Amino acid sequence: MDDRDNKTFDRTIYRVDRKPRLTRKGLAVILSGIFVLVLCAAGWYVYLGYSIDQMTSAAASAEKKLLKSSAAKSEPVSISDELRQPVVDRIIEDQSIPNYSYDECWSLDVSKPSGVTLADLQLVSRGAFVGIEDAFLKAEQDYGINCLFVMAIASLESANGTMCFRPNNMFGFGNRGFSSKSECVDVVARTLEYSYLTPGGSLYNGTRITDVNRRYAASSTWDNKVCRNMARYYATIAPNHNAQLEKLK
Repeated sequence: MDDRDNKTFDRTIYRVDRKPRLTRKGLAVILSGIFVLVLCAAGWYVYLGYSIDQMTSAAASAEKKLLKSSAAKSEPVSISDELRQPVVDRIIEDQSIPNYSYDECWSLDVSKPSGVTLADLQLVSRGAFVGIEDAFLKAEQDYGINCLFVMAIASLESANGTMCFRPNNMFGFGNRGFSSKSECVDVVARTLEYSYLTPGGSLYNGTRITDVNRRYAASSTWDNKVCRNMARYYATIAPNHNAQLEKLK
């Protein structure tokens, strides 16, 4: 091999061993390929989103048609009325006042509240009771005692609070006076509840009117008269109270 051949061979070896260079043309081709791939991916994403929107729209349209068809086949229903009526019925049931007869009052547990309102008491208050109805109602709220029972005792003992043998003592309670009739109601109601109507109380015999009579009054007809007063109160209060509740319907 001559010298020229050796030089040609050496240049060939040199070119083979040298790392290939990235030309501008090659770079442009690569970038073009990447751009095409990005465009394809974007196009697929847009197409997929459009398809999902189309399916969602179609489902919504079908649902509207179904609801419209169902509505055409059924009667219109007022949800508010459907929910309101059971609530009203429960209120009437819970807050109605029984129209207890004399016999029912005789066996009534007077340690339990009557459930009457201030307006109810104003229907039956007479004499000195007028204006202090809230004192009887508060006694029921504070001690849980039937305030019509308390009022019936005061009515019997003092002719509706007009004949007190001691200042403001409407119950013939002990031998003392009170600063006001309201104070008297509070003291007597508390004593009745805790001493006469609570098991373990110092004067407890039971929770009926006749049970209280054994230790409260010497008269054997005291319970009969108190019971009649209560029956009269219920006869006036119950119809009016329950009629007001019926207006909620």
